[in-house]
Amino acid sequence: MDDLVREVIPLLQYLIPGFLAAWIFYSLTAFKRPDSFGQIVQALIFTFVIHGVVATLGWGLMAVGDRFFSVGYWNAVAQSLCSFLVAVSLGLGSCYIANNDSLHRLLRNSKITSKTSYSSEWFSAFAGYRRFIVLHLWDERRLYGWPSEWPSDPSAGQFVMQEPSWLDDKGDETPLKAEVLLIDVAKVQWIEFSPPQLRTAK
Repeated sequence: MDDLVREVIPLLQYLIPGFLAAWIFYSLTAFKRPDSFGQIVQALIFTFVIHGVVATLGWGLMAVGDRFFSVGYWNAVAQSLCSFLVAVSLGLGSCYIANNDSLHRLLRNSKITSKTSYSSEWFSAFAGYRRFIVLHLWDERRLYGWPSEWPSDPSAGQFVMQEPSWLDDKGDETPLKAEVLLIDVAKVQWIEFSPPQLRTAK
């Protein structure tokens, strides 16, 4: 048993930075967590990148220490601290790329892909068109307002609608007294994104 523990602990120490980066990514984006095997694969990819960066940093820091000045020893503690910092940076950087479509936008402009970095077309529409919307409910009513929050999954969650008002058949608004209105996504049949000139975007 002791031999098994001695073998497992170094392996866990090696893999933890990758799992940390993967945890940050799935906690701060709308992507659904994959199954256990998918999570392990994702963590292994992060682990490979993290340890590659740490090895490169270690080589660079030791080269600087040999030629110019030294601020300490490149030992196991320094490697662990560096792995932690790289894992957090990689996780947050991946979240930024996924939530802002910056990398995929560059690749689309280069004709390499036609996809976005968003988790679904649903999320892409709300992230890309920040404007007032009309919720067409199943009971044929129409709710107009600003979606300050929307469900990441089109099958579950609520819309948080600011400045809500009902629209009649002519398109005239009847403002509600509520400052914010919650609407369950299950009550929504389809969604209309208003032209940007109707109201000033927040």
